[in-house]
Amino acid sequence: MKKYDITELIKRWEREELTVEQAVGQILLWVGSLSDRVTKLEALQRKSAASPSAEG
Repeated sequence: MKKYDITELIKRWEREELTVEQAVGQILLWVGSLSDRVTKLEALQRKSAASPSAEG
């Protein structure tokens, strides 16, 4: 299933071009994508906090 960009998703919902099932599917795709991004950012933050500061 293609994941619509969030702006396009909202426009399609407002124009009633999506069924409830399609909207839920799109939202789940977005939640999964955001979860992946947060996980990566958290890993980078932990790695950065564990390494010695370059400013020290």
